[in-house]
Parts: sequence; structure tokens; C-alpha cells
Amino acid sequence: MWVKPEEVLLANALWVTERANPYFVLQRRKGYGGGGLTGLLVGTLDTVMDSKTPPYRILHQTPASEISYSVSVANNRAEIHKDWEWIEQNMMETLGSFENEEDATEFVKCKIESMFTHEHKTGEVDEEAENYKTSTRKFMKLFNMPKEEKLVNQYSCSLWKNNIPRQGWMYLSVNHLCFYSFLMGKEAKVIIRWTDITKLEKGNNMLFPESIKVSTREGEFVFSMLLRSSETFRLMEQLANMAMKQLMQEGGFEEDKSIVDRTKKRTPKRMSSIKRDLDARARSDAFRSAFCLPLDEKLDGDTDCVLWTPFNKQHVWGRLYLSSNYICFASRVDIVEQSMVTSQRQVRKRKVRREHPIINSQVRDLVIVVIPLREVVLVEKVDNAASGELGTDSLVVTTKGKHNFIFSQLPVREFILQKLSDFLSRVEEPSDKSPSRQNSTCEPESSAPDEIQFQPALVSVFHRRNSDELSARETIKEHLWNVHFSEFGRGVCMYRTHKTQELILQGLPEKFRGEIWMLFSGAINEMATNKGYYRNLVEQSLGKYTLASDEIERDLHRSLPEHPAFQSDLGISALRRVLTAYAWRNPTIGYCQAMNIVTSVLLLYVSEEEAFWLLTSICERLLPDYYNTKVVGALIDQNVFKDLINENLPALHQKLEDLGLLSMISLSWFLTIFLSVMPFNCAVSIMDCFFYDGARVCACFSF
Repeated sequence: MWVKPEEVLLANALWVTERANPYFVLQRRKGYGGGGLTGLLVGTLDTVMDSKTPPYRILHQTPASEISYSVSVANNRAEIHKDWEWIEQNMMETLGSFENEEDATEFVKCKIESMFTHEHKTGEVDEEAENYKTSTRKFMKLFNMPKEEKLVNQYSCSLWKNNIPRQGWMYLSVNHLCFYSFLMGKEAKVIIRWTDITKLEKGNNMLFPESIKVSTREGEFVFSMLLRSSETFRLMEQLANMAMKQLMQEGGFEEDKSIVDRTKKRTPKRMSSIKRDLDARARSDAFRSAFCLPLDEKLDGDTDCVLWTPFNKQHVWGRLYLSSNYICFASRVDIVEQSMVTSQRQVRKRKVRREHPIINSQVRDLVIVVIPLREVVLVEKVDNAASGELGTDSLVVTTKGKHNFIFSQLPVREFILQKLSDFLSRVEEPSDKSPSRQNSTCEPESSAPDEIQFQPALVSVFHRRNSDELSARETIKEHLWNVHFSEFGRGVCMYRTHKTQELILQGLPEKFRGEIWMLFSGAINEMATNKGYYRNLVEQSLGKYTLASDEIERDLHRSLPEHPAFQSDLGISALRRVLTAYAWRNPTIGYCQAMNIVTSVLLLYVSEEEAFWLLTSICERLLPDYYNTKVVGALIDQNVFKDLINENLPALHQKLEDLGLLSMISLSWFLTIFLSVMPFNCAVSIMDCFFYDGARVCACFSF
């Protein structure tokens, strides 16, 4: 590869000449491909100093000058010989005609610089692509990897072995973490599959500066002296989480398109491109998790801004997030970054705090807003605002509910406005996905007397007490929520603040429980964009036999049998339809024990169709690895629970272990989200917190 000519004062230091003519020399680095003590020392020096010096080069020199000029470098013998042959065929005859050596040198410098500029201008040589190819070849050769394995990035670091740091390179690929070192003639290789890693820890102390500890079942590996430890650790987390997700998934309903699948079908990407894909994927996952959005939503971009909050007439600093279907805002802290650092699985694996999770994460000035673009009627910019409600560079988003959301101090307002305009132009009104009908209501159509009638919330049908017998506590809760709705709004576009958290902790009134569950779980968005989907599933699965049918029928009468709603055919039939429809939607999971308990409680407070979408949110987003044939997530949380008991209540743990009871009884606690082991009023309060704050609620209430 041609390079801009640069002066080289010590042409022979650390280099061996392989070819030479009166004007050029081809040299090889002593630590590359050669033996002897000198080569060994040079190779060690390059490794320790993190040198990326190509092992071959061509220098231009003249007999009367002590200064040489580099004209070409290469990572292998074939490439450097190609440039050498071109020089001999195209330049030697011309150089022989110069009488003055300075003129010959000037000619060489101009010619080589011209070739260098031409190559980069026409794209014949891409340095980043060449480096990636070289790194990939080296990775494949060192660790004997298959062609399908894709290298993501490499980092210089030290591996501590027998209390001695061995300087080398860490290679991170889609499926493996590898390390290679060659010091003083001794090789050190480490190959670890991401799925074999049980723990990743980042530390920084005098013994292990900027270190990362990788734990497996076979042992521990400590990598230190990382120049970019935060970036390395974040990438390792992404790859490990992706590998574990692939391992737990069984295919079927929602396939996870991995980097390997994508790169097989497209032109091979550079190292940085694959890494950017992983970063974008991780941020989209965190974005969906933070705002409880559908699985197919992808983060398009984000920026700092200010939101005007009418309930306290203040400007709140935060961050604006955009996707093709949603505008989201979170104040003060970047909750997407927090979600990337602390994923659901990491939260459940770490030691759980004793206090309530919502209290722990509470921010007094917390403001979260989720605005579906289907609710937006107008986006416009406002300049030179005289009102205190508006700041500079403002955008006003108006919804169908006549609410105005004012975002100010946007650094790229015109770009954001154009983006939102493009997104809004592609938003379509949700269509009925049932091929046989144009609406999907809970009431039967008069023209179809035999049509299935879906049930509303069963507590409205099977009254446990008359409305005039509501307790004072329930009445107070309803009043507080009515005040909250009047102040912060109602529905999917409401302002979510620390006051919302406080009301959740007090327990939801039965009147609003179903509405709040749908809102904070995100199920309301999936239902709104899939009108008629549930009815279509019910009709398709009606009278059809699946592997899950027998299991569902067996468990129907075990679902809250003490409640009058499930002593009636109305409740049993609704439960059957929801479970059967979900098994039809997701045949990979089909039906898992404990889904009947969870669904029966959902049916008490929401309509039949809403219960289906809440169950979908639980199984596919909130607890994605709980309800399958392996119940991996529940088993992991059960083991964490056992470790916590052993650490804090060792005597009790020993007795339970001797009797073999802990593993036997605790699994159902997690699978039923504690609905089967706590007093009913307490259990539904846990569900309130679960739908608001996610999976970590289960981990906290287990202890």
C-alpha cells in the first residue's frame, strides 16, 4: 500500500533488508518471521508498546544521502512484492536518466504521493477495511475459527497469569472472547465462548488498573491495562447478552436476527460497522425497555432538550428520543444509557436491595413522556416566543386530546422537524387485522347472532361487593387518581412523575387498575396498532387442536377457583380463549404452567382482548425467558433467591436444603409473579408495581 513519503533517519534499526537496488530497499521487521534473540526482543517490544507497525516496507534512498523515505508498507509478503515489482518495471528506467540524486528523490516523492492520493480518491484502498481484513486473517489463523465467525473488535491489554501480566491482544467476535500473547518466545492463548461466561466485572485498583474480570465455570480471567476499558466492557456486555439471548431463544414466533445472520447475506462489514450495529442494537433494546415499546421499534436518534411541564409551570432538562412511531422524553438522566448498563437480567443477577425498587430509582424531578405518533395531529416550530412557556428553538407537538407538548432548546430543530414530518407521513390509521370484520368490539354484531362475545373485566360482572359498600380506602384511592389525572393528564400521553410512583406504591383502585396496567406495561400500544388481531386469532384457533390444548383444559379449573368469576362458564371460557389464542400466536411457547394463574388475575381487571395483550407483554417483553419449556429466567432468579437466603439467613437455608423444599416450592412463586403465594390484595399490589417498574420488582419481592 502506497504511503505519503516520510523521512526515515535510521533505516536499518530493527529492520532486515530482503531486496535492494540503487534507489529502493525492501525491508522486513526483525520481530516478524525471523528467529534469534534480536527478533524475539523486537517482537516483544512491539507487543508491549501496542505497536501496529506493518511488518514490511519499501524505502527510497540514494547512495549519497543518509535520509531515506518510506514509500510503501504492507502486512504480508505478497502485497509488498507487488509494489516492489511495479517500482522495478515502471520507475527504475526513468530514475536512471537523472544526473542529480536530489532530482531523482523529488521525482519519487511526487510520483508516490500522486499514487497515494489517487488510490484514496478512487477508493481502491480503504485503510480501515485493510486493517479489518488483516485483523480478521490473524484472528482466524491464531484461533482456528470458522469462516462464519465475525470479528467485532480487538483491544490491546494484559492477561494476568500466575501473578504475571502478559501483554497481548483481546479479540472480541460474535461468539467468542479470545486473547493472544507472544512474549519472549512463549505463547498464551485463551478462547472463551460468550455462553460459558457466568459473570463480568469491571474494576480499577493498584494491582489491576482498568481491569475486567471474566468468570466462567472453569475459572477466572483478569484483563487489565486497557486503554479504553469502558468501551471494551460495554461491548463485552453486549456480546454476552446477545449470546445468552440466542441460547435461550428456541426460534419460532420472534426470531432474533443476529449479526452472523445479517453478515452472511450482505457484503462483509468493517470492524467498526459491526460494532456500530451492536451499539445501535443495544440502544434500541434499552430504548424499548425504558419506555415499554413494541419489540419492532428502533431508536432513530436522540438529543438534549427542555420540556415545558404545565403542572408545575417549569422547564425540565432531559433528553428527547425519536423512533418511527414514538416521541419519548425522559428528564435529567439518560434512562436509555442506564438501561444499557443495567439490563433486566443484570438487575436480577446482582444482589437485590432491601428497599422497594421504585423508591430506590426514584428521582424527585422525574418526568417521562411517551407520545405515539398515531396520537399526533400537528408538529410546528415556534420562534421568538414571548410567553414564559416557550424557550428558544421550540417545537410544539399537538395531540388528538388537544394537549400541547413544548420541547425547547433543540440544537437541531429543523432536522428533528423534518424527521417528524417524514414519520407522520408514514403513520397509518390502525386497520382491522381480522379478514372477516371491520371492527373489534366486545359486543356481538347484530348480524351475526352466533358470534363470540368477548368478556369485559370480570370484576364488573361478578361483583364481590356493591358499589355503595366500597371501603373508605378505595374511595380515597380513586379520588387521588382523579386528581392526578386532572393535573398530569390521562391516557398514553400523560406526564409520568415521582407522584405517579407514589400512587402506584399505595396500590391501585380496582376502578383504574386495568387502565393503568395497560398504560404502563405498554400493552396499550400493541393493542392500538393491532385492531382485530385478537378476534382473528380466536376465530382461527376455534375448534383446532394443538399440543397446548390438553394442558390448557387441565388447568382451567385450577385458576383462582375460589373466585366466583371462575366458578362460571363466562370466566372459564374467556380464560380458555385467551390462553388458546396466545398458544396459537406463539407456538414455540404454546402454554406454560402458571400462565393460567397470571391470566385469570388479568381477566378480573381488564377486558378479554386487553388480557391477551397484557399476557403477550409479560411473555415477550417483561419476562421474555420465563414462560417457555426451559423456564430459564425463573430458574436463574430462583438460584439468586437461594444465594440471598444462604447469605442472609444461613440457618433457614440449611434447614430448607436438608428438607429439599426451597427448589420445590419457590419456582412457582416466580412463574406466578407471587399471585399464588401471597394474600390476594398484596399480590395484585405487586402486579401494580411490576407493570410500572418491570422485572426487577419480582427480584426484590422474592426477598
